[in-house]
Amino acid sequence: MPPRPPAPTSSPAPAQAAASDEEADDEQPAAVQPAKPVAPRPEQQVVQPTPVTEDGPPCPSCKTPNPPTRRFCVRCATPLNPAPDEEPTRLRWRQRPDRSRLRWLWRRIAILGTVLAIVLAGYLLWPFGVWLVQDVLDKTLAPVPATISKTTASSELPGHPALNASTIVVNEYWGTSAPGEWIEFELEKPTRLVGMIITVGQSRDVEKFYAEAHPSEVEITTTDKRGRVESTREQIPDQPEGFDLDIGRSDITQVRVTILDARGLTPQKHIALAAVEFFTR
Repeated sequence: MPPRPPAPTSSPAPAQAAASDEEADDEQPAAVQPAKPVAPRPEQQVVQPTPVTEDGPPCPSCKTPNPPTRRFCVRCATPLNPAPDEEPTRLRWRQRPDRSRLRWLWRRIAILGTVLAIVLAGYLLWPFGVWLVQDVLDKTLAPVPATISKTTASSELPGHPALNASTIVVNEYWGTSAPGEWIEFELEKPTRLVGMIITVGQSRDVEKFYAEAHPSEVEITTTDKRGRVESTREQIPDQPEGFDLDIGRSDITQVRVTILDARGLTPQKHIALAAVEFFTR
């Protein structure tokens, strides 16, 4: 039987071809608006912890061991070897005061204060202490006459020189005309002057005592070897006996007796001073 001839290929109809074109157009991508750029997300870096050695010196703050080469603690960043003047504040307020050191400091302050008080008291009380010792010696040791080397006076009457007052001679005296005159005695050497005796009038005989005027008030002026001068006023009693005066001054070289007032002074009478005696230990 002879083979069949191949079937004729039919070409697509025009309507089908148009439909195929439309389907092809529908498959083309539509226009898209440009989107906003998105920043890339940062990559997280993982910090590897610093290895901690258990053999290193501990941190003074948190006690964490640190490698010997580190300057700051691996945990709290506290300086590991601060200089004395760079000590961290954290350490200063955390540290408690050393009570033994405070006790030592207060003990030294107390000792120093006691020494200063003793020195100040000694300085202030030294004059009183010296006076007290000398006064006790003056009262316990027997007095002896002090030697007079020179006698001078501001004025003297004929026959009654100043020298008569430095020697005890019966009915002999230093005579002057009015108050304000003085007589001065120089001692042989610097002397602890315990006291002195002043005898006024021209005689110890009561009847002759009032024949002339006699001092009733005098000023005693002493000068020591350093040139220091001290003066006191004394009232002289109305009596022919000698009048004792306590002096109590050291290193005296000169004594002046100035007549401030007199009893019984008239134009016909003058002032009579019989004798002045000095005593030492």
